[in-house]
Amino acid sequence: MTPSSTASIPATVWTCGPDPIDAHAVWPVPIVEAITTAFTDPGAHVVLVDLDPERTTAPTPDIDAVTTDSAAAALEAVRELGRTADTLIFHSGEGGPAASIRPFWADLVVDASDPSAAQAGTPSTPVRTGAPGSAEAPKSERGARADLVIVSLPAHAAESVPLNRVALLAANRLCQGGILAVYTHSDWTRGRLGDPTGAIVTAAQHADLLYLQHIVTLHTPVEKGRLRAAPSAAVAAEYDRARHRASVRGLPAPHLRAHGDVLAFAQPSDPGAPPSGTGPATAAPGTGGGQ
Repeated sequence: MTPSSTASIPATVWTCGPDPIDAHAVWPVPIVEAITTAFTDPGAHVVLVDLDPERTTAPTPDIDAVTTDSAAAALEAVRELGRTADTLIFHSGEGGPAASIRPFWADLVVDASDPSAAQAGTPSTPVRTGAPGSAEAPKSERGARADLVIVSLPAHAAESVPLNRVALLAANRLCQGGILAVYTHSDWTRGRLGDPTGAIVTAAQHADLLYLQHIVTLHTPVEKGRLRAAPSAAVAAEYDRARHRASVRGLPAPHLRAHGDVLAFAQPSDPGAPPSGTGPATAAPGTGGGQ
């Protein structure tokens, strides 16, 4: 069987080169460049899905401006690699908290002290068809099939963003064989672990995307076989606060986050093709026909 592409399978750990990557960056350019070159060839069309900052962060002008500038820099970096690119802003809509699809095993976990609790759990969110959320894009680009869709998810996105709709949006924009790449990371600075990996994998699989690979993207350079921690001022300050809280509560000191994660999914079908069985009916050989 001849492979459909000459590109090799990306390594499962990506180094960042001699310069550290800001762990707080929503769209870190070196990682966006690595995703683009790993999963597409020159001439491919790339779509960056930018989540509505009002639903993922505190609504402050400074954060909004940084996010906008970061997305613009990432978009320009993709174009400089010889790809066409545009950005979609995903608005999750108003009214009610975000609801994500529950994992398939959610109903199999039973509280031993109350077996009936599993039956009373929140029902799974049904997969929606049609327009998954509101997405803004230039009219000339809207609806264009993408070879690669990149989404950047904050650590606590599963609590504020309907990830099932994000996955459906990506699935509808991808051409057959296209790749959805999700850049994310975990976080424990709020006193509890936040990690959207499981939620976005479940959402993507419900959107009929194939889970291909989990890639670790280092934020710190590697020197003589060891990670050289070089956090930005913001990351260092955040770590100091988390370490102080842990010390006050008598908890182990937290680790300094040194990497992010890229989750890769493939679109195995053509979203624009009509469903099977909708074509003109034909009689089976040897049945019907004229007399």
